[in-house]
Amino acid sequence: MDAVTRKVKLEELKKSQLNQKMTGIPLRYKGTTREEIVWRIPLDYLIYNKYNGRIGSDVLSYEKQNGELNAELDSDRKIIEKFLYESKETRNKTTMDSLLEIGQQRYGIVTADGIIVDGNRRAMLLNRLFHQRDELGYTYAQVEKCQYFLAIILPGDAEERDIQQLETIYQMGEDDKLDYNPIEKYLKCKELKRLGFDEKTIAKFMSEKPGQIAKWLDILKLMEEYLQEYDYDGIYTRLEKTEGPFVDLQNYLDSYNQRGANVRNTDWSYADSDISDLKLVCFDYIRARYEGKEFRDIAKTGKEGSIFFFKDLWDGFLEQHRRNTPTDEESVEELRQRCPGEDLSLLLKQRDDAWIEQAKGQLKGNLNRFSRKLEDKRDANKPADLIERALSALKSVDCNQSSFTEDSHIEEMIKEINKLTWEMKKILERSRT
Repeated sequence: MDAVTRKVKLEELKKSQLNQKMTGIPLRYKGTTREEIVWRIPLDYLIYNKYNGRIGSDVLSYEKQNGELNAELDSDRKIIEKFLYESKETRNKTTMDSLLEIGQQRYGIVTADGIIVDGNRRAMLLNRLFHQRDELGYTYAQVEKCQYFLAIILPGDAEERDIQQLETIYQMGEDDKLDYNPIEKYLKCKELKRLGFDEKTIAKFMSEKPGQIAKWLDILKLMEEYLQEYDYDGIYTRLEKTEGPFVDLQNYLDSYNQRGANVRNTDWSYADSDISDLKLVCFDYIRARYEGKEFRDIAKTGKEGSIFFFKDLWDGFLEQHRRNTPTDEESVEELRQRCPGEDLSLLLKQRDDAWIEQAKGQLKGNLNRFSRKLEDKRDANKPADLIERALSALKSVDCNQSSFTEDSHIEEMIKEINKLTWEMKKILERSRT
C-alpha cells in the first residue's frame, strides 16, 4: 500500500468513533501541548520507520552495502522486521507473551500517511503474532486482536524534524533507552544535528546534559574515522561491543591534544603526528577487541601514565607494532569481487576474525612486554619491589632449555645483568662506609 492510499485509509478510519480507543491524550507537538485520540488501526495501513532509533545502525549498514530499503515492499519489510526482532530477541519474546495475554498497553504514534514514529517493535511483534500464527501455534481467535495497532495519528503537516523529535523523546528520552544498542544514541545525535537541532535541544529530547551530547558527537566522529581506516565507512555494525574503548580513547586524545594537567608527567614533547600514531595503534587494539586495563596501558592519562608517557617506551612499542602487525590479505573491494553473491556483513566479520587470528599473538605479546616495562617505570622509586620482581623472574628461568645455551642474546643480557648487579653492590657498600 502506497503513502497516498494509506493516508486515505487513515482519514476514513478517523470518521468513526468506533475506532477510538482513548481520548484526551496529551502530546507535545510543534511547541504546544495538544489533546489527541488513540486510534485502533489495522496494521495493513501502516509501514515501519526504517530509520527507527532501535535499528538505525543495522539499516544504515545494510543500505551502505546493498542499496536503499523500501519499507513498502514485502521483501524489504521482512528485512526490517528481522532487524527489529533480533535487536532484543529475549525481550521481544516476553513482550509477545504480554501482547497475546493482555494486548497492547502502550500506544504508539504514526504519521498521517501511516509511518510508525513510535512503536515499531510492538507493531512488528503484533504482525508476527497475527501473520505467523500457524507457525507459532496460535488460533485465529487467539490473535485476532493482534491485527490492530493502537496509536495517535499525527496531523498532516508533520515534517521530518517533528517526526525525529517525537521519536527521540518517546524512545531515547524514556527509561527504556538503556534497552537500545549503544551505537544508536550516537547516530541519533548526528541525525538530529543534521536536521538543525542544537546540542542543548537534543539534550532535552534525550534527557541528557548538553555536554554529554557534544561528547557523543565527538566519539561518533572517532568511530567513523576507525571505520574509514579499515574501509568500513558507514558500516556501523562493525562497531559492535567497542563503545567502552572508544569512550576511553576519545578522552585520552582530548587530553593529549589540549596538553592539560593530566598529561604533564609525560617525559617528552610529543607532536600532533605522535598523537595520530597513537590513535591508529589504538584502532588496531580496538579491532582486536581489547579493553580494560590492558587497553588503558597504551594511552591512559593521569598520575600513573601509560606507555605513551615515556618516549623510550613509546618508540619501542610503536616500532614493534609497525614491524609485526599484519595487514589485511584482501581489501573490501577485492572481497566483494571474489564473493559477489555473499552477505557482505558476514564477509567483513570473517575478514576481521582472520586479521585478529593473525595479529592477536603479536598485539598481546608487544603490549604485555611494554606493560611490564611501564610497571617498572611506575615503580622506579620502589627499588625493593623492582629487585624482588627481577629476582623472581631470574629464578623462573629454565637453564636446561636448549634455547638458553643456543641464543647468543641471552649471554649478552646475562653480562648486562651481572654488570648492573655489580654496580648496585658497590653502591650499597659505599653507603655503609
